[in-house]
Amino acid sequence: MKLKVCGMRDPDNVRELLNQVSPDWMGLIFHPTSSRFVSDDYASFMKEIPVKKVGVFVNSSLTNILKKIEDFGLSTLQLHGNESVDEVKEIKENTGREIFKVYAVQEEIQWSSLEPYLPHVDYFLFDTFTKAYGGSGRAFNWDLLLDYPFETPFLLSGGISLEHIEAIRDIHQKLPQMDGVDINSKFELEAAFKDIKSIKRFKTALEAVS
Repeated sequence: MKLKVCGMRDPDNVRELLNQVSPDWMGLIFHPTSSRFVSDDYASFMKEIPVKKVGVFVNSSLTNILKKIEDFGLSTLQLHGNESVDEVKEIKENTGREIFKVYAVQEEIQWSSLEPYLPHVDYFLFDTFTKAYGGSGRAFNWDLLLDYPFETPFLLSGGISLEHIEAIRDIHQKLPQMDGVDINSKFELEAAFKDIKSIKRFKTALEAVS
């Protein structure tokens, strides 16, 4: 099970995360209204750190995405808005980067709406619907994923905490396409500043999930 830690910003906090946890991905949020927004002031530091960096974008222009890739050294793009299939295709073709396409879950999941994205994404990411595009701290009904019909791997997100380890184990056993989890708000001491000790405990527990 892979681990993405999202909403990082503070350089000392980032260094501690890499030294103590070494996640598979680290997320940087570029949505301007987010309390975890990462400004260009952090670009030179972030570009040099040795971790796969995920740029989180909401309905962003290709021009802006290309600039952030260059400035921050992004390996992965998380498209968290209402990006159309054609927009995702254009982004994939023009960047060559790993693509996470987010599906914000409400009361049901329309699998047919995801199918056209399959040729252009590397992962789907299922998060709890919120008008703020993530960071709600709330989990959705994971049972909605049990009829996931695709081979494309996905990440689980939305209010995940240490208390969810057994439930994560259960859904992973039923759905091997679930390749990892994305954590954020439940491990924060304040916006964009993480409790690294808690994340380390979570990762140790996650490693036992198979």
